[in-house]
Amino acid sequence: MLKTPLRTYLLAATAVAAVAAPLSAHAAGYALKEQSVSGQGTSYAGVTAGGNGDLSAMFFNPAALGMVKNFEFVQTVTGIIPKSTVESASATRVTGSRITGNASPGDIAQDAILPSGYLGYAITPDLKVGLAMNGPWGLVTDYGNNWIGRYHGVRSDLRTYNFTPTVSYRVHPTLTLGAGLQIQYAKAKLSSVVDAGLLASPALAGRLDTTVDLKGDAWGVGATAGLMYEPMQGTRVGLSYRSAVKHKLKGDADFSGPTATATTFRDQGISSKLVTPDSVNFGVYHELTDRWSVMGDVQWTNWSKFYELNIDFDTLANSVTEERWKDTWFVALGTAYKVSDALTVRGGVAFDKGSVGTEHRTPRIPEQDRYWLSIGAGYKVTEWLQLDAAYSHVFVRDAEVALRDTGTGTNRGRGNLNVKYENSIDIIGVQARLTF
Repeated sequence: MLKTPLRTYLLAATAVAAVAAPLSAHAAGYALKEQSVSGQGTSYAGVTAGGNGDLSAMFFNPAALGMVKNFEFVQTVTGIIPKSTVESASATRVTGSRITGNASPGDIAQDAILPSGYLGYAITPDLKVGLAMNGPWGLVTDYGNNWIGRYHGVRSDLRTYNFTPTVSYRVHPTLTLGAGLQIQYAKAKLSSVVDAGLLASPALAGRLDTTVDLKGDAWGVGATAGLMYEPMQGTRVGLSYRSAVKHKLKGDADFSGPTATATTFRDQGISSKLVTPDSVNFGVYHELTDRWSVMGDVQWTNWSKFYELNIDFDTLANSVTEERWKDTWFVALGTAYKVSDALTVRGGVAFDKGSVGTEHRTPRIPEQDRYWLSIGAGYKVTEWLQLDAAYSHVFVRDAEVALRDTGTGTNRGRGNLNVKYENSIDIIGVQARLTF
């Protein structure tokens, strides 16, 4: 039994780590899949079925909490090194004139440290309670205010902090059910430039650029549920559902530039709806021998909920950006081998479908299809401490933005924009697991 001071310290350390870092999107859309380092070693194959063998699987399936024997604490820290470099860019107004500015902003993605923490306790052999602390959604991209696509977007910053109290119960020796309540805080900051000169007169186009910085935050609530089925020893099947979380972001719009003091462009309140997508996970884990196991995972994500980005100003007309995202699939296959009772090595591959086509892709999230290649290892230092590490290289297809300003519609005044990106991601994670 843990002494109270140690329990308090572990809980505080996990809570602080889970909310302390900036975020960047590295799965389809603005999802952050990097919630388990032991799972990362197999490209998250089998994690819905608890194939990674520890409590961090609880993020993917709350029924994985049922694997806790007594008390378990897991802390992960993942370093994410994305690259999204603008290879070429051009921009013109609807009149045909060129939009001047920086056409080579370089790498617009930002490196990030993403932590997550998990606690689990067995009240009885069948009834377990736990808490997961994660940042499941986020992105940061930044081009600088002088880039040629500034009228479509300059900086995008979304961060979420998710706290999920969870319970699991073994209803049969082969079947465990789990459920949790998502308590989620979201905050967003978006910046762009308004061609106020063009709005006044074509002759003033580009001469009265006004920067607008938007910020808002909100709390939302959702749920998660799952099951774990073990038809025979060494074989597990997992199925889970994570609900959408609806946020009503409220905040402020701050204007700066030559027209910022005008009646039209004055600081004011804003609001916007943010609905994170719901998802379904299915995973399988099977032990071929007492040392070698194979596993797989499939995830469906309901990205079609993100149809448009709509900012409601107190006095200005709404700002609307068409998104028209599509539902996506993530498929992973992996394997693990116990070199010894203490050392396990892992490997895995995965395909992560992009959520948006070229005709609706915006510079805020220039994402594309991803191909994962991962390796990892876990080492049992003592009976109560295990350390894990993993490395992934994510091959991302080159992305293109091709937005058109027809003089009407949502892109009116933003100009025609063509951009080509070269993308890739490197991910390095470490994890500690304590069991008592």
